[in-house]
Order: sequence, then C-alpha cells, then structure tokens
Amino acid sequence: MTRMVLVFIIVALTSLLISPPSSASKPAEPVYRSPIHISLSPDGATAYVVNQGSDSVSILDVRSRRVIGEIPVGSYPAHAAVSADGLRLHVSSQYGASVEIVDLQSRTVARYIPTDFGPQGVCLSEDGATLYTANSVSGTVSFLDLKTGRSAFTVPVGRDPRYVARTPDSSRLIVTNGLSRSVSIINPAHGTVVETRELGRASLLRQVVCSSDGRWAFVAHLVSHDETATLQMERGWIHSNGISILDLQEPGHYVTLLLDRLLRGAANPWGLALSVDGRRLYVSLAGAHEVAIVDVPAALRLVSETGPEQVTPLSKDVEIVERRGIARRFESGGLGPRSLALSEATGDLLVANYFSDEVSFLDPESGEIRAVLPLGAPQEMTLWRKGQLLFNDARLCYQGWYSCASCHQEDATVDGLNWDLPNDGLGNSKNAKSLLDVHDSPPAMWGAVRADMDAAVQAGQRFLGSIPVPENHRALLAFLGNPKRAPNPYRSRAPETVARGRQVFERARCGACHPAPVYTDMKKHDVGLAAKTDLRSRLDTPSLRGCYKTAPYLHDGRAESLREIFRSHNPEDRHGRTSGLSNNELEDLLEFLRSL
Repeated sequence: MTRMVLVFIIVALTSLLISPPSSASKPAEPVYRSPIHISLSPDGATAYVVNQGSDSVSILDVRSRRVIGEIPVGSYPAHAAVSADGLRLHVSSQYGASVEIVDLQSRTVARYIPTDFGPQGVCLSEDGATLYTANSVSGTVSFLDLKTGRSAFTVPVGRDPRYVARTPDSSRLIVTNGLSRSVSIINPAHGTVVETRELGRASLLRQVVCSSDGRWAFVAHLVSHDETATLQMERGWIHSNGISILDLQEPGHYVTLLLDRLLRGAANPWGLALSVDGRRLYVSLAGAHEVAIVDVPAALRLVSETGPEQVTPLSKDVEIVERRGIARRFESGGLGPRSLALSEATGDLLVANYFSDEVSFLDPESGEIRAVLPLGAPQEMTLWRKGQLLFNDARLCYQGWYSCASCHQEDATVDGLNWDLPNDGLGNSKNAKSLLDVHDSPPAMWGAVRADMDAAVQAGQRFLGSIPVPENHRALLAFLGNPKRAPNPYRSRAPETVARGRQVFERARCGACHPAPVYTDMKKHDVGLAAKTDLRSRLDTPSLRGCYKTAPYLHDGRAESLREIFRSHNPEDRHGRTSGLSNNELEDLLEFLRSL
C-alpha cells in the first residue's frame, strides 16, 4: 500500500470522527397537522379539515368517519370556505399572503390569489363571485374577485382582524378585530365600514356567526379586566370568557354572557357553530378543552331583559349562565379545540382538536363523544410541542380561568393591553410585551424585574396560580426558547426603501440602544416618557424584531403606531434624533423598522 493511499485513508477516517452527522442521519422532526378549521360540503357528508401545521387539508367521509385524502396547500393555512356547488375550496394561506383555490374533483390547487398580509378568516358572497378575507397583519378586509383572480379593493378595519361573517341577506359583513376590542361592520355593496362597534372589555376576539334571519351576530372572546390590578384570578377578575350577542338592527348594541362557572373558567373561547334551526350555539373553549352548548332562545331572553345600565355588570357575572341553564359544557374529545362544524346530514358536531391532531364527533344535543378520528399516524409530542400545548392550556391555571395565551395570544406575542402587574409595584400599568425575544435579549418585563427567560417562565407559572413543575418548566422553556416566528412580509417588500431606512436609523443614533442583531442593548434607559404614575423612569430597552405586529408601542402603549413614537412622543429627541427628519426620511425609517 502506497504512502499516498495511507494518507488518504487516515484523512477520510479522521473526517468521519470529527464531522457532525449528516442531516440525513438525524431523525426527522415530527410534523403535527394542528387542525384549525373544518368546512363541510353542501350536503354535510364530506369535511375538509385545514391543517395549519402540515400545510394541508384532510378530507373526511363524515358518515364512515374515515380520512379519505389529503391535499397540500399554502403556507400556514388558517381557514377555508366551500363553494355553493361543492366543487371548490378557498383556503387562506396566512404566511403566503394568498388564498389557494382548490379543485375538489382533482384534489389539487388550481390557482391562488394574492391578498394583503396575514389572511385568516374567509367568507364567500351570496353569489359566490367574491371572497372576503380578514388580513390580520395589514388590518384590512380584501374583496377578491374570483372571476379575475385579483383583489378588487381592500377595506381598513381594526387591529388584527381574524374572522369575517356575512349576514344571509348580504347587507353586512361582521369582522372581529382581535386586538381592538371591537367588530367592524361593513356594507359590502359600498365597501365601507358603516360602524365600529365596541364590545366593552372584550379581548382576543375570535370567530363570529350570524343568525339565519340576519338580526343577531355571535362573537367568541375573552373579557380582560386590565382596568384593575391583577391581584385576584377568582371569579374571573383577570380574565373571564364568553360570547357577545349583537343586535345588528340596533347600532352600538351588545350583551356579553360569560360561559365560566363560579369555580371553573371557560378559557379561550374560539370557534362557533350555529344549528340550522338557530336554537343551539356551539362554542369551542380552546384553553379548557371543552365545547359549550348554548341555548340560544334562553340566551336571547336574557339579552332582551338587559338594559344599557346592566350590560357591564352582566359581563362580570360568572354565575348567571349556569344558574339560568343557558349553557352546558362538555369535553371536546381532544386537546385545544378550535373549529366546529355541525353536519345536519349525519347529526354530528365535528371538533378540530389542534394539539391532539384529531377530529372528534360529538352528539350535538347531549355532548357525548361518539368517536375520535386521528388525522394521521400517532406521534409522540416533542418537548417543544408539549411547551406549545402548555402555553395554550388553562389546566395550568388555578380553576382554569386563563392560559399564557390569554395575554400573549397563541403565538406568544401581545394582546394589545396595559396590565397592572404587582411584580413592579401597583398603579403603573404596562403594555404586554411579546415573549418571542425573551430567550436571547434578557432581562424580561419593562422594569427588568426578571433576570432572564428562566425566571420569567417560572414567574409566569406562578401568575397562573401554579407551582412550577420541572417537566412543564422545561417544556415551556423549549417552546419559548425556540419561537416560531411568522415570516416578516415587510422584509422583502421594498428593499431600496429599507436600505435607506437603515441609514436613517444609524444617523438618528437609534442603534446606540437598539444595536443589531437583536436590536436591543439589554439595558435600562430613561427616554423621558415616564408618566406620573410610573414608579421608575429607567425602563428595559425592548428588541425591535417583529415590531410590525406588536402595536401599541412604548411601555404604556401610548403610541398607537410606529409613526406616533417619533411624531408625538419624542419631543426632546431622547428616543433617537428624529425631530429633524423629513416625511420621506421618516417613511424610510418606518419601513426599515417594520422589516426587522
């Protein structure tokens, strides 16, 4: 054997010893389907289940309770609507900023239509010619012309619009603004918002449905008591959970009914389904892993008895719904129920269980679990997936009133509210911060009262009324330590503008406190924004990553937009030298900030 051959063998063996194993040798990460929405065919015999985690739609035969197919769709799908003839399925691609049009005969995506950023809920017009999409990032509703395949126009609404429903006579669209405590009511014929209806202390608004006569709208949401210090979770004094009923014939009208019980919360209401006869409303309680069945006539009787002066007291009553027999609650058959669909053809209530990758079939009258259908082969939960479940799980909370997601949404970002937390004294409310950056930009909290993510996650569990359990703590750390960020749609929108904005950012000395790559120096600073009620003037410097979706801004949420920070809340240039910026320079700076 020659010397050259020996050298080659030694080098090869050495490379095997020191090289990391190839990606092919690593076990593949499980792909969880995470079913989030169910649409039924017109005859109710086929169900189309939107799987957010696997970018697919599962096809179910409802009668035989079998999975009969699966269709790949766009990135991070959120919702869907079936055409009246049952031939097409319109699926929103939240990360793809588009709607996928699926041909249900060939089971393929036939085409897609671009939307504004972050499309979630979708709804078809009565004639099937227009698709309405609620675009959570852009804060708009798109009117998509299905004939031309283009967006006809968009209508600005509130913050983080999630779902949209049409009245049967097509005279109104009802849009739930997830972070605005309101619904936007649109006249689709004119493409204008005719009313923004405030819903008191409603927060994290989710699905909306309308009655068959077009008079009533039902909205699922939390009730968040950010008006008081967070000292008592009992009786729903931090978060309670329920529905609001809106009389669409009476401007400004709403009545909130809580689905909680005196000693047991109904955390994180999400999905809704209304029976054809309008007598039963089904509500998924995503954090409680339950479904509530609401007696609609009984609920409307209570609504008719409620005068304007009684609306607020009723929204705090966690006993009346149970006392008057208006609602019953049952196990959902899985973990993290989101969407509901009622098949009149088979007499089944279908429930999409996000964290157990299953669809359960319930008796729509008794709530009995008839069957549970896995959407794929069983998979063991990774530590990260367990943490994601725990983050959304109100079973960690004393009496089940709320979950981590009740203040930070399911994506660990923000709820848009100011909270008076006792960890830094009372009487100085602070805006809820996104948790996506705690892992690599400590400390946590505006007052920097938590040294790092480990301390913050322990404190979060205590805020739920739980003693941190090591297994749960590790799982939550795994989830929050490797956050799943939505792709930033602003990053590639205008590269030349972003490049100019980066230069403005540096000239204005913003990078002194917000240096790349994490865009914070992890120190406390006084930028002259302390209010009289604040106990300290030096506050933690937040990371600017993802700031395009974390409004309102500043420690007390006083700036509704990024522009307001510099035009209205930086008089002495202590928060960057921005007073001399021209309008064009400011626009460039804002585009850069949105791209981070």
